[in-house]
Formats: sequence, C-alpha cells, structure tokens
Amino acid sequence: MQDEKAHFAGEVHNHGRDRRNMSREELYSLVWQTPLSRLAKSFGLSDVGLRKICVKHDIPTPPLGYWAKRVHGKQVHQPPLPPATNESSNTVYLVMRTGPVVPPSVTAAQEDALAHESEHPAIVVPSERPVRLHLVAAATAKALRAAKVDHEGFKHANISEAVDVMVGVHSIDRALAIIDAFACALQERGYAISSHEDGVQVVVNDVPFLWRLHEIKDRGPHQPTKEELKAQASREESRARWPSLYSSRDTKAYRSWDYFPSGRLAMTLFDGTRRRWDQDRLVGRWHDRKGKRLEDCLDEAMAALVTSTVAISHRLAEEAERARRRNEEHERRKREQARQERALKRHEFVLKKAEDYVRYQSLSTFAEFLERKVYRYSGEEVIDRLIGELKTLVTLMGQNFEREAMQEEIVRLQLYTDDDAVADPDGLEHFLE
Repeated sequence: MQDEKAHFAGEVHNHGRDRRNMSREELYSLVWQTPLSRLAKSFGLSDVGLRKICVKHDIPTPPLGYWAKRVHGKQVHQPPLPPATNESSNTVYLVMRTGPVVPPSVTAAQEDALAHESEHPAIVVPSERPVRLHLVAAATAKALRAAKVDHEGFKHANISEAVDVMVGVHSIDRALAIIDAFACALQERGYAISSHEDGVQVVVNDVPFLWRLHEIKDRGPHQPTKEELKAQASREESRARWPSLYSSRDTKAYRSWDYFPSGRLAMTLFDGTRRRWDQDRLVGRWHDRKGKRLEDCLDEAMAALVTSTVAISHRLAEEAERARRRNEEHERRKREQARQERALKRHEFVLKKAEDYVRYQSLSTFAEFLERKVYRYSGEEVIDRLIGELKTLVTLMGQNFEREAMQEEIVRLQLYTDDDAVADPDGLEHFLE
C-alpha cells in the first residue's frame, strides 16, 4: 500500500476530498500490478470510477479473468500503453473521497468472487431480439407495448415485474436483447430477480440491486412555433414597460432545447439497501461509447455485482453490529436507570417505615401509659373503648414490622429484581448526598 501511494506527486485536502496527480505511465503500471478493485479502494474510488479514468486517458486495463489466469500460471497478455494524444492527457488528476479503509478480508473475498465469476463464459448479446425472451424481458416488452410515447419520443416501462426502462421506439428491440442476455446470465449464476415498486431488482446472496436501462438523450436547438414567437414578443413588450417585474433570467417564453433519443443505451445498477437520496447508492453505470457498446460491458456489470455484493454484505454486517451495540447500550442504560429508581424507592420505603416505627413506638408508649395511669382509675366505658381501640391499633401497626409482612410488601412494591445487588452502597451514598 505504501508503495502504491508513493507514486503520487501531490495531495490537497478539500472538504473530505483528495486531489492527486500522477503520470499515465505510473497509473498504467499500478493498474497492471494490482487488481483494479483493490487499487481503486486504496485510492478511495470505486473500481468503476477508476476504470472510467483509465478509459478517459486511454490506459488499457486487465480484462475479466486476467488475475485468475495469472494466479494459476497461465499465459496472459498485457497490451502496451498507447502514446498520449496531447500534452495535457499525460497527467492524470484523481479527485476522490476520503473514506474508511477496506479490510483485507473484504478485498480478498472480492478477488475470490471475481475469480469465480471469471469461470463463467462471457455474456453474449445477439444482434437481433430473441424470439423467446426471459420472463423479465418478456414482462418489460409487454410494459413497453402498453406505454405511450412521450413528447420527447421515449417509452417508459416502470412496473414491478419489469426492468425500469426508458428508450426510444427504435431502440426497444436492442434494449430487450440486452435485458434478456443479462437476465439469462443472472439465472445461470443462481441469482434471483424479484419484483420491486421501482422495477425488478437483482438479488445476489440476499443483497438487492435495482436495475435500470435507459437511452441517453440528445438535444438540439428548439425551433419556436408561431404561438411561441407571439408570446415572446408580448413578453419583451411587457418587459420593456415594466422591467422591475421580470428577473434577469426570465428572458424566453419557450424552451431553448428539444430532447430526443440518441440511440445510445446505458445500464445502471443501484444498491437496493440504501435510500434513494444516498450519495453512495450508485453501484455502476455502463453506456455506449466510442469503440465499445453497452453489449460489451455486461461482463463488467456482472463483475461489479459480485464485488459490490461482498462490500455491501460487509457494510450491512458492520451496521447490524453497531445497531446491536447501540441496542445493548440503550438496554443497559434503561436497566441502570430502573435500578437507580428502585434504589430510590427502597430508600424512601425505609424512611417511611422509620417514620411509621416512630409513630408505632409513640402510640405503644401512650397505650402503656393509659393502662397504668388512666385505666385503673376509670369507670367510664367511653375511655375503656378508646383504650381498647388504641391497643388494637398498636397491635395492627406492630404487625406491619413483622418479617413476613415486610417481605410481602417489598415483593408487592417490586423493590428488588435480578439486576439489583444484595447490597447497594453506591446507591446509598448517592441517596445520602
């Protein structure tokens, strides 16, 4: 790791981001020395992001299965680094987010997943739409047939049984062929495809991924209609008369651009365990580009699925462990609070008993006094009745201080539970402060 970092020429921190620059030769050397997934993690990037940087600077990257063949001693091919097209492209600028270091166990598991994935044959998309489609592709085709073309020329299939697709009419067959090939490859690997409110989701080892395919939009200058030109003239006239009512940006009464299908397709995978607004929800996006079509990127998408599954499973396990610890701490605090409340109740119980005992002793002494001084000189029945009731009261009060009565009252008031120690000197000291 230190050797990899030593290749960087500079580093600037900016709001949790690093900007580093290196030559094309240095990045090319690192890419062919270290698996892309591990190298990307050491940079704080995703493997998809690092691959995009390599494509941008025309740096070749190892194909799928390269590292597995190299580990087993098979012959591999490393293409040379093409010359830079201009002087500026010879320097690679990396802007990356700083984040937690990926544990070696996760990186090793990702490499194992990639090695296992390389054993499968490459995903091949036929040049024409298959006659018999996979169930997901068939559901998507049905949804597209039922969808209406919007004002930009796109059809949008967004039902729970179909892939979330937005394509132009002329790209429907090609999109269905891609969906069919990828769905069949998922099925061959034992991965599940389930319904979801945002379109079907791919489930790999209990980790869900949302699947989207769309056609990239092109745009051209909007040609205003007669009605729009008339509205524009009216607005300019009003603006000249009342300039304070219009902002500096409120200049046109019609849109500047028209959008329409470009014929270029893109496929996106999202982490289904994250919320829609999470910045890290994107797993990867693959699209048509010069020299490489989306059909040729499906193996990369499958590799991203398996490596992301490992990382997401690790993250979910960590989150579950943190949640378990938080719950344990919360329960411990609740028990501690309840224990302190019971300690306070016990102290109040003892004080109340002490006050009752003082009253009991006072009444008992008074009853003895009456028996000695008053009763023997008294012939009044009223006094005798009063003394009798006093003696009865003293007897009843005395019963409250017997062991069985005290035990029953302590249990009824729940002054002790299994969480309470036999002796609680700390609580007593806290009470006496």
